Amino acid sequence: MPFNIKSTILSNNLIIKNIKMKKLFIGCFLLLCCATFSFGQEEAIKDSMEVFFKLDKAILQDESKDSITANFEKYKERIIKIRVTGHTCDLGSDNYNMGLSEKRANAAFEFVKTLGEFEDKSELFFYGEKEQKYDDRDPNRRVHVLFFLEDDDKDTLITADCAEAFIEKKTYKPTKTKKSTFELKHFSTADAMKGSNLSINDSEGRKLYFNSVVYFNASFEGTDLTANKAIKIKLPLVNDHKDGFTFYEGQDQGGTIVWKNTGKACALSAGADCKTYDFDWMNSGYCACAIQRKCEEDCNPDPFGGEENPDLTAADIRYSAEKTVCKFAEGTYANLDGVTVFDDNNKESDLDVCEHFTYGITTDDWFPNRHKMNDKKNIIIKSEDTPADKTTRLYVLRSSVEDLKDPVILAGEKHSKGFAKYADNVKKPVECLGPINCEYLVYDVPSTGFYKLGEWDNDKKKPVMEQKWTLKVRLLKESRVLIGNKSNNEVYNSSNSERKGKVRPKEYVIYGCDNIGDLVVYVQNSTKKKFKLYQEAKVSELKFKKKANMYVMRRVKFKKVQDFKEAEFTKCK
Repeated sequence: MPFNIKSTILSNNLIIKNIKMKKLFIGCFLLLCCATFSFGQEEAIKDSMEVFFKLDKAILQDESKDSITANFEKYKERIIKIRVTGHTCDLGSDNYNMGLSEKRANAAFEFVKTLGEFEDKSELFFYGEKEQKYDDRDPNRRVHVLFFLEDDDKDTLITADCAEAFIEKKTYKPTKTKKSTFELKHFSTADAMKGSNLSINDSEGRKLYFNSVVYFNASFEGTDLTANKAIKIKLPLVNDHKDGFTFYEGQDQGGTIVWKNTGKACALSAGADCKTYDFDWMNSGYCACAIQRKCEEDCNPDPFGGEENPDLTAADIRYSAEKTVCKFAEGTYANLDGVTVFDDNNKESDLDVCEHFTYGITTDDWFPNRHKMNDKKNIIIKSEDTPADKTTRLYVLRSSVEDLKDPVILAGEKHSKGFAKYADNVKKPVECLGPINCEYLVYDVPSTGFYKLGEWDNDKKKPVMEQKWTLKVRLLKESRVLIGNKSNNEVYNSSNSERKGKVRPKEYVIYGCDNIGDLVVYVQNSTKKKFKLYQEAKVSELKFKKKANMYVMRRVKFKKVQDFKEAEFTKCK
């Protein structure tokens, strides 16, 4: 780990003063031998210098001051501790020399204090004539200054929130770590990645999802450094860990970073405060833990995740037996307990001829542009409650619409009489949501509960129907005539026919069909003040006048009712 200067200063600075008797030398020497050092000091680089004194003098010479000053200036930013020791030659008594060596040490120490705040980092020792280093006497009249220095090349830890890079010393040899510049940052948003021109594609053009992206770089005086050994790097997680993430390295392609898969699995390492992926990495630049997307349909631009497959156990989810899923916005229904989703594959919820007759409506009344819709099925949400004006997210399995080129949802609404009406409220799939797009088509639809699934051709024109027969209602004028085709369940209002340039009030148009036996006619007449008349009949069962190409309904077949709601139908079934 990198050295901390403050932590390496000894709490007990040993300053030995006023030892006048030679017998105290042994105690001083033992004190020196028993001094302990922190790990940082033990491992520190050491350097030393000596300054010399004249015989029997303890005055620091100018050249000695200059020498001490030069060394302190050289090492001032790296000094962990200083040790100053005084010495003499062997002339004189032991007691005298012990005192003289103390004075010499103090002279140097007092000068050191003028060079900066080094007092708390200094130790003072004196040995008299005990340590004769040189054969000649002159150089033994000296003070020795020992420097404990912080190593320029040291273990270095760089952090950016939960991201870490640990650089061992000698990683960038010969450039030393203290002289190097390090940069570390991590990315957790799409905007941050986009701002640094980080692609979401790998080197083969496939899209990725990321769970951690980090940038690390080492440089010296503006030049990038190449590592001699691996950097221990921690990549913080953006989302929860899932199996399948692997380690990717960034590659610059024309100013944009794309990603090369190293094949190394990203294994979760949980620290006290951070969850990270840990790697030994020889390179610098961008690295990431990412996973390839499941399908091309997942074009979600968010690099850190999108919508997953719906949780079928969630409280806001209901789904059909065929796994058509509805996710309801809060407040759509007062209670979802009675809400069910139904795939109406046979479109039984569409109105048949009898239901048209019962409601007294035509197909144009509830589905005017049916010619534009190739509907595959209906999706119905059943509930006793009326839904609020919300948006429901509808999920349709892709496998169920493989036969459709561009599946859409046509959203309907409930008529006050109870049947579903469909206007031109076409909803296309919501794209680029995330992994959900691989398995499902997703639609955001109004929460009406009535939906048609199929293909929509907005340019398709309504087919022109040609008049083929005439229907005559004898003795009854101004009737309303509904004609239904049981083969396709379509019902239309029959208009009055024209013959010899005149509109015939008792004659009505019948359009062509494949089989006359499929046609059913329902006539309503309200010209009588006290009662209403109606008749239902198969067209093929009516009297047919071939010469006039006319079917005839006889008055005697009509039934009386007070209200057309009382009408009963059997022929349309």
